[in-house]
Amino acid sequence: MSDGFTFDEYDRLLEAVEDAGYEAVTVREYLSREDLPTRFVSFRHDVDRKAENAAKMAEAEAKRGVAATYYFRTSTFDPDLARWIESLGHEIGYHYEDYVHAGGDVRAAHASFGSNLRRFREAVDVDTVCMHGNPLSPHDNRDMWTEPGAPAFEAYDLLGEAYLSMDFTDVTYFSDTGRTWRDGPLKIKDHTMGEGSKTVSAGTTDDLIDLLTRRAVPRACVLAHPNRWADSYPELLAERSKDRAVNAIKRGMRLLPTTP
Repeated sequence: MSDGFTFDEYDRLLEAVEDAGYEAVTVREYLSREDLPTRFVSFRHDVDRKAENAAKMAEAEAKRGVAATYYFRTSTFDPDLARWIESLGHEIGYHYEDYVHAGGDVRAAHASFGSNLRRFREAVDVDTVCMHGNPLSPHDNRDMWTEPGAPAFEAYDLLGEAYLSMDFTDVTYFSDTGRTWRDGPLKIKDHTMGEGSKTVSAGTTDDLIDLLTRRAVPRACVLAHPNRWADSYPELLAERSKDRAVNAIKRGMRLLPTTP
């Protein structure tokens, strides 16, 4: 039985967006355009694992004329794949985790960030970045930009960061983290400013399709992790099991006492 995370259902989501008259806007376009549409959806993909699934999503979107934004980790970045996805009309960005890897050392994090960004830019254009939220780390990668004296995005010729630079009081944010579109404790670091003002929510993909079909929100950002979606029942079962295991760990973490 499907739980709403198959490629067929993702195509239904794309179809609903198209039928409801939403335009597709990449993160780059959101941050650079002065004439944003009244109604749009920004499709975002954090490629944490299974980069081959990103290729499937990118092709499905291109067939419907949808341009999306793909953020690759250093572990999932393949120059040839990234160039091919970019050739379909999508945006490529860096899914950075340098602050966590540096143990919270801002100077070391930026040195690593700059080196990795240059590597990405040897293959594709990168104008925006997005942090990877490791729930097991005490550090938040976004903090490398907000620490006193930290370089600004302009120092890297970047338009901005997907979590920090979008106005989520205007754009309604939906993420499949935790294998649900609903906000809550499973989204330990996958949260944005402005979520508290949301007046709508979706649990399943069908719920999200219904919201967009009814045009319940004028502007939305939809984060879909490619590794979470499947095109076969065995793959669906495997990913569902992984998510359940991770969710159990997250719930356990929230029960642990915090250190002063």
